[in-house]
Amino acid sequence: MSFTTIQIRYQTARSLPAPYAYFYTLTARSLANKSLDIKLSITYPDRDSIDDDELIAEGYTRDDDFMWSGQLPKAWLQTVTELVNKTKLDLFSEEELDEDDDYWEISVEPDNGSLRRGRPKNADSWQYLMQELIQASYEAIERERPFELTYLDLTNRQSETEIRLIASFVERTVKIVTSQNRRESTKTLPWTTLQHVMAEVYNHDYEPDEAETKRPRRDGQWLNLGDEEWYDVGEFTSLTKMLRTL
Repeated sequence: MSFTTIQIRYQTARSLPAPYAYFYTLTARSLANKSLDIKLSITYPDRDSIDDDELIAEGYTRDDDFMWSGQLPKAWLQTVTELVNKTKLDLFSEEELDEDDDYWEISVEPDNGSLRRGRPKNADSWQYLMQELIQASYEAIERERPFELTYLDLTNRQSETEIRLIASFVERTVKIVTSQNRRESTKTLPWTTLQHVMAEVYNHDYEPDEAETKRPRRDGQWLNLGDEEWYDVGEFTSLTKMLRTL
């Protein structure tokens, strides 16, 4: 089943304090050219009583509120349509929510049929998709770059290997560029690969004080996450095995 318009209203649980609390409204419309028209507004309430130093320490600012409107390509329309078709909506009353319950309301206007509105049973799937969509909107306005990592294996000087992964949230594409013995090859991977990669990459603790700040020359296995730090990941066996098989 296709749709014409979706609106999502979400708010973190009442028990979650500032600066972590936020709410957003998303309106998405399918267009004739198979793209997805987006209007997104994110607000972080109740930060006025928090000191600037505390906000910065938590990785926030006073200017985190965000508004964006634009279009995302066909891959996004397909993804949202697939999730809509898997979603069952339950009627609910806001007064019945506990203070630890997130607020969700999704309205779906199908091409043919009556308006559907309610709380999604598969809220985790919608939460993950929304995180990807917010990241895509940041990328669209160049507030953030596509996700990129580089794995460098210098354990065998006769066969040095470099693997670069570039993932665009706007395009929902994952590209792998492998360089070995000065020969380069490129391939694309399914978008679902990225979730597995990021889960493994961020399952480890990296020590900035022990990182190399320039491209390493000494033996080892190294990981760069798009900034200047190169981390020695030789002891992270599951991570290096996963990266070598990309």
